Amino acid sequence: MTIAPSWGDDRALPLVSVVTPSYNAMPYIEETIESVLSQDYPAIEHIVMDGGSTDGTVELLQRYPHLVWVSEPDRGQSHALNKGFRRARGEIIGWLNADDYYEPGAVATAVRFLKDSSDTHMVHSDLLVIDDQGDVLGRRPSAAFDLAEHLVENHIKQPTVFLRRAVIDDLGGVDERLHYVMDREFWLRIGSRYKTHYLKDRILANFRLCEGTKSYGQTPAFHAEWLRVLESRLKDSSLDNIPRATKLDALRQTRASLHFAHMLEATDLGKRVQVLRHFALAMAANWKLMFNPGTWLYLSHGVSGVPRDRLRKYHRQQRDPWAEHGQ
Repeated sequence: MTIAPSWGDDRALPLVSVVTPSYNAMPYIEETIESVLSQDYPAIEHIVMDGGSTDGTVELLQRYPHLVWVSEPDRGQSHALNKGFRRARGEIIGWLNADDYYEPGAVATAVRFLKDSSDTHMVHSDLLVIDDQGDVLGRRPSAAFDLAEHLVENHIKQPTVFLRRAVIDDLGGVDERLHYVMDREFWLRIGSRYKTHYLKDRILANFRLCEGTKSYGQTPAFHAEWLRVLESRLKDSSLDNIPRATKLDALRQTRASLHFAHMLEATDLGKRVQVLRHFALAMAANWKLMFNPGTWLYLSHGVSGVPRDRLRKYHRQQRDPWAEHGQ
């Protein structure tokens, strides 16, 4: 492994712990492991918390003696992640799922910024979205954290995040009751208490989007769970500086997103009546959706029975690199 001479004495470097929750993660986890192993930063421990895989993942982990790993039943991804956080010895923590992987130099970039900015507790960047073959579908831009905006849209790309261990010690990790938006809820708590930084024009990680992953289906469960988070967290005193009108608007937009997701699900199932019902409910919750061309495109798919393109935003980007991200 090549070590950049600018790091100086290795013994003075902060240890970085990368935590990877996994369950039946073949065939992608090997690329995840190799992307951490090939980083040019010399002080890394990689912790894999496996949920008792039966697909050959355990046999693969055994081939990498540098790994810290456990394979045992757990209560899901959030539980596995927190178990990994508790095992981590590093001053800086990365969270890399078993089907994603780092870009070269990602760890060094994050550490260098955190070393130079002692008041910053978390960094994140843009990422590349890839398919099951590793081909790039598009770039997903991040943005500087804004507490009020985060209530409506999550700009923080989880595989690119590096944070100080002190944050986890203070906040206790992710909420194990959550299965879809545990990362977004964690960023909400972090952003309301700590300074974060967006590494603009940098790409630290690759996110795999393919059939079988949670994000691929755009399931209503994401929006339903986030709605429950908002209904609970908006009462928190840490959000008292956000105007009440902003909070109510976030609830309305989230309800609209939930109904829109139900509309898409009904489209896939060919349930035209449900398509129209949830379209009407989405419009009632957020009338501004009528000005989004994607709204009408997806409605036409639902009514006509034409299958929707789940990766439309990336296909648009490949045709037009200046196309905006969105529906």
